[in-house]
Amino acid sequence: MKGLNELFVVAWMLFGILLSPLFFIGFDFWAGVRKAKQRGEKITSEGWKRTVDKVARYYNMLLALVVIDCMQIAGVWYLDNYYDYHIPIFPFVTIMGALVVAAIEVRSIFEKAEDKVKKQVSDVSSLALEIAKSKADPEEIAKAVVDFINRGNVKEEPK
Repeated sequence: MKGLNELFVVAWMLFGILLSPLFFIGFDFWAGVRKAKQRGEKITSEGWKRTVDKVARYYNMLLALVVIDCMQIAGVWYLDNYYDYHIPIFPFVTIMGALVVAAIEVRSIFEKAEDKVKKQVSDVSSLALEIAKSKADPEEIAKAVVDFINRGNVKEEPK
């Protein structure tokens, strides 16, 4: 019975570890809203979409790490209960993944609002450069603007 209790404790630990990235993502979202208000930007659903996409990407990674930890935990539990090896049962891989997510989000929280404005200015200047390359043909200018707007939003079909 001791072995099963140990597995229940580890399951609760995994639950807590998997819950922590949601807090960090929420803190980052809150900081993003504050920064947007500071810059005088209108709050739109685009931030919500990016946040939902971020949650999906992070949890895809974390759930894969949970599977790795489950294999590791099952092996250690078996060795401990049937062969008297005393290795701690702990979700090492998942906690490392959660710490990476936390580090990314904390860094994002501390980014200055001015840095985002600088990035946006840089993006506009790259658009101007694209337009300058094809300044003679209006069709090419329009194509450059459309490509710039769609950059990162449209996924190319595999050939």
